[in-house]
Amino acid sequence: MRELRTDHAGEIGAVMIYRGILSVSKDLQVRAFAQHHLASEQRHLDLLSETVPVECQTLLVPVWRISGWLTGAIPALFGPRAVFATIQAVETFVDQHYASQLIMIDRMHIQWLKEKIDVQSILEKTDSLQKLRALLVECQSDEIEHREDARSRWDQDANFFLAFWLWLVTNGSQVAVGICRYI
Repeated sequence: MRELRTDHAGEIGAVMIYRGILSVSKDLQVRAFAQHHLASEQRHLDLLSETVPVECQTLLVPVWRISGWLTGAIPALFGPRAVFATIQAVETFVDQHYASQLIMIDRMHIQWLKEKIDVQSILEKTDSLQKLRALLVECQSDEIEHREDARSRWDQDANFFLAFWLWLVTNGSQVAVGICRYI
């Protein structure tokens, strides 16, 4: 459940990133990009909210909302290039995060089969695990599409300040996941 807590919190952050962008940017291309991707992030959040019981969700929702909003609003102050670079960095991290969870699920499934527990129990566990896996694959696929869309919209040439910002965003995401597993 700790891993799912991180996914739920991450989708809260993602929704707020796009809301932050929309609250600051006046650029029509950036706004259309943010509105388009906000819709799928909201869908992810809704799906994960149905999957993760309220008592298992992070207690740090207000922190993730503010952090997400700032992660969208700050680059929006500096223009489209900073927005697209930020989204590419965030979605690269998220893709890797989902990939590691899918590997974990696959290993769990193999372990259950090796344990040779009764067939009915394996079928029940496998069914719920495969539904979870399908949900994560769907979310990951959308995140990859967001990353590639963002990547195609900027020149990939980050100056010192943008490179530092992207480093902060990536490492901040990693720290947030670590914290969220426990709180």
